[in-house]
Amino acid sequence: MANSGVNDSDADELRKIVRRIIETGPNNFNDRTARARAVKSLIAAETAACLEPLLNAEADAMPQNTLAEKRRLASWINHELRHLGLAIRCDPSGLPGILVAMPGRGDREEASRFRVEARDEDGRRFQSSSLGWAPRLELVEDPARREGRSRFRE
Repeated sequence: MANSGVNDSDADELRKIVRRIIETGPNNFNDRTARARAVKSLIAAETAACLEPLLNAEADAMPQNTLAEKRRLASWINHELRHLGLAIRCDPSGLPGILVAMPGRGDREEASRFRVEARDEDGRRFQSSSLGWAPRLELVEDPARREGRSRFRE
């Protein structure tokens, strides 16, 4: 795993552990898939716990005075989290969401705000109250997106 930030010994150990957990138990697709999903969720939860304080510190250190700065920060955070399979917990709903920068009232750049937005399975939108400075971000697993017309139906 060159250039991955994980040394070969740790990567080999992790592979063996993941394989052992997934292959333990009944040998059928449904059971193995359930175990694989559990491993994926566990890894996401541990990744979130390790990165949450660092992401919040990084966000605090980045400029957030103008709408453009807030948009850059929100875009960077959402991009990083998307690649990790993580999202931001939306306070009112508890759902995984994204950070959004929005203009404030009037033309004052300093009036721009942040909020966390999420959608439930029915497409209803939830949003946190807006704040002038990036809120404390609580990271959660971002579940696989729903497939549109190709969605599996039972």
